[in-house]
Amino acid sequence: MKTQQSLTVKYSLLILLFLLLFITILYAIVYVWSTTAEKNELREMALQEEDIIEQLLSFNNGPNTRIDESQFMSVNSNQLFFYVVNNRGELILQNEQLSLLKGKFLPLINDWHPNDEQIKTEAVNIDEKFIRESRGRDKEEFSAYTPKEQNLKVMMIAMPIYDRNQLVGYLYIGQNITDLSDLLRGLIIILGITALIFSGIAFYFSRVMSRRAMVPISTAFRRQQEFVADASHELRTPLSVMMSSLDILEMEDDQRNNMSSRMIGNLKDEVKRMTGLVGDLLLLARSDTDDPHAISFEVFDIQPVADRTVQAFEPHALEKNIQLEFEGVSSLTIFGNKERITQLFYILLDNAIKYSQQNGRVQLSISSEKDSAVISVSDDGIGMDEKELPHIFERFYRVDKARTRQHGGHGLGLSIAKWIVDLHNGKISVISKLNDGSTFIVKLPLKSSM
Repeated sequence: MKTQQSLTVKYSLLILLFLLLFITILYAIVYVWSTTAEKNELREMALQEEDIIEQLLSFNNGPNTRIDESQFMSVNSNQLFFYVVNNRGELILQNEQLSLLKGKFLPLINDWHPNDEQIKTEAVNIDEKFIRESRGRDKEEFSAYTPKEQNLKVMMIAMPIYDRNQLVGYLYIGQNITDLSDLLRGLIIILGITALIFSGIAFYFSRVMSRRAMVPISTAFRRQQEFVADASHELRTPLSVMMSSLDILEMEDDQRNNMSSRMIGNLKDEVKRMTGLVGDLLLLARSDTDDPHAISFEVFDIQPVADRTVQAFEPHALEKNIQLEFEGVSSLTIFGNKERITQLFYILLDNAIKYSQQNGRVQLSISSEKDSAVISVSDDGIGMDEKELPHIFERFYRVDKARTRQHGGHGLGLSIAKWIVDLHNGKISVISKLNDGSTFIVKLPLKSSM
């Protein structure tokens, strides 16, 4: 399930990445194409007007002479203003589509005296009251243009004017690109909505694709799980027969010698180890296939469970003269599976005693921390190198294979412990240092937090 979710997320992100890339490229093409077309139109208009202005200036005998506006050609419908300013900053020629907005237009060209052609875009804010009043006025007063919105987008061009290679003034033309700006804004909204729609479609198809991709993987994984479970189950019978046969041979004292006794003892130890391994394999195989919600949970006190586990391990600890201590609380209730929590205690205590030195010390403590029950198992044994710690919960991972085999381990105990902790939505961690012991810490949610 987690693999399928991971594939779904990766497929979705990949599709969305290509979608966003396509949208970005499309918008960039439309934006560059449309703004370039507007600039070219404005540039051509300015070049035509520049020739006319030079002729008008020559006809009126100088650049400082006020030109009669009746001699000026009418502007097109998108042209908001047309201004010519001499070297002294005096306005000698003007024409606006909206004369009442002259006070808004003139500040845009103040102190703008380029040496070459320049184009820039500015926004002009119009009062809402002015818009309402302008709609009721005579169209002749406003020419062919009546403002519809408060924000007016203006693209302007400024060009120097020369008379006989001498700079005599500047030409300013402003063109209305509000519709173009609105069109580009609308395009962004449309592309954004399209992206959201296609995101949902991409997620749906990603789920379908990931589900199909998981079919052969799930089939192979299920067959592997079934094989492990079936093999573990089938191995139990011959191991049981072998153990029974060894018990019978062990009881025949008269026909045994020292060599046969040692061989029988070694065989029994190996059969016990194999039986434990088969049991752990069967448990892990079932843990992979079983639904966690199918395992029964109940409210119980873990303090008596821990106390019984410590009592069960006391003879084992005495064999190595290990001091086994238990520190608990009077009562600590959790919501979980009592059998699995008991198994968790067994695994942690067995590991602690197994890898402790003679005359060592093992301590089990139980406490509460906020909304969690904290289980801690500490020993002063051989410990582990820090580089090994991230891998100790992996299946069949053994820190020192020779030493682990000597102690009878097979690398599945801590994997089972982690599975039990995960089953209860808890966390397990370890603090260890080589030749300085280890401490395993388990945090399980209390009854109130489940």
